[in-house]
Amino acid sequence: MQTNRHYFSTRDLLMMAALAALGGVTGTYVTAAGKVLNSFVGAPGSMQWAAGLHVLWLVLAVGLTGKQGAGTVTAILKGVVELFTGNLHGILVVLVDVVAGLLVDLGFLPFRDKDRLPAYLVAGGLAAASNVFVFQLFAALPADILAYGAMLLAGLLAALSGVVFAGFLGHTLVAVLRRAGVIKDREARPMSRRAYPVFLAAVAVLAIVLTFYLRHTLAGPPTLPIAGAVAAPYAYPEEHGDLPIVTAAGTTRQASERYTGVPLRDLIAAAQPNPDASKVLIQGTDGYTFFVSMEEVQNNEGLLLVPQGHNADTTYDITGAESNKAWVRGVADLTVIGETRLPITGALVKPSAFDPLDWQTKMDATTVNIGDGARKLQGAPLGAVLAALEPAADATTVTLVSPEGKTEIPLAELVADDDIRLFTALTPEWVRFVVARTDGSILSNGVTEIQVH
Repeated sequence: MQTNRHYFSTRDLLMMAALAALGGVTGTYVTAAGKVLNSFVGAPGSMQWAAGLHVLWLVLAVGLTGKQGAGTVTAILKGVVELFTGNLHGILVVLVDVVAGLLVDLGFLPFRDKDRLPAYLVAGGLAAASNVFVFQLFAALPADILAYGAMLLAGLLAALSGVVFAGFLGHTLVAVLRRAGVIKDREARPMSRRAYPVFLAAVAVLAIVLTFYLRHTLAGPPTLPIAGAVAAPYAYPEEHGDLPIVTAAGTTRQASERYTGVPLRDLIAAAQPNPDASKVLIQGTDGYTFFVSMEEVQNNEGLLLVPQGHNADTTYDITGAESNKAWVRGVADLTVIGETRLPITGALVKPSAFDPLDWQTKMDATTVNIGDGARKLQGAPLGAVLAALEPAADATTVTLVSPEGKTEIPLAELVADDDIRLFTALTPEWVRFVVARTDGSILSNGVTEIQVH
């Protein structure tokens, strides 16, 4: 009988591509579900309950093809899908997937019968736990050894999730598909003894190269500009480098708890912010931005600028913010922003202006190109913003006013669709409000007023 001259058949490649696409697309929804549970539990690392769902597709690739290396190939494809569909972690998500895929294949490797449940459980558990430690490579390092124990607990929770959702569920799904005749029961085909070590070594080299590349590109500059609505902009630590260093507690989803750095309150005070200063915009080297209110800057003693590295290699992270979204790795600059409000008028019981500070907890980031290149913007559901202002019973239409003209959208559509969001673009020179969908498609750019009719 003629055999396929290639190790991965066309069928295998199509199956791995389909699994990678499914994994890449569903990853956003799995993360959203994790955030929902985390909002109720509130414990550091609680989002890791869903880690196994991210690697389920990689385990299925090995189970359905019966071939070594399928987990890693699927992981690379999945990472590329997530990267180009706007994953907020950027190229870091590729590294996370590559490491997970490598561990899936290594998890199956010791088992002679790779179709048995224990092989699935080990592969799923190892791969799911890896995301905690990969992300921690690019997070601010804690000053308290107890925090590493908490991080280990988060890793154990992720491993348990991998055992259940990737291992047990993956094994069950493969068995069900075989019994139903959807896939043929094929004997596992190993890669040649010479090729497989070379394959694993090549993937390991790829992971190492990505790690060094990311640590270099995402590190942030050694000198940090502090500017915006201030009387005395400066660059830290060239100026005010003698500000006091403190150690304070902070809690984020990666379970790190104590950090040593400079209080953001002192850094901003040294720049002499203007009387109308309302928030501080934190921008990372990867384009991610978020902001904290001046009230939090002044009152949160645990809000720190944490140095990483030494001398010319020193870079900075923000830790200790009340919102985990404001924990920014590789800070590029800090910008003080003045009063920022968007008037919302018309048929409303409680007409008011939109202030981004009031909607921090409801915001999510999306990559949007507003005319000066793609950037990650934070946006709140426009329907929820309008609902909070209590539209009149006879209100039917919302008009978005901008220099480009007026855009009308049915009120009912906005209220029912959280996918349409009001984004805030902040820079040292200007503030812009943009209404766009979470896929980045813009409905109105540079909104100056929202009218409800």
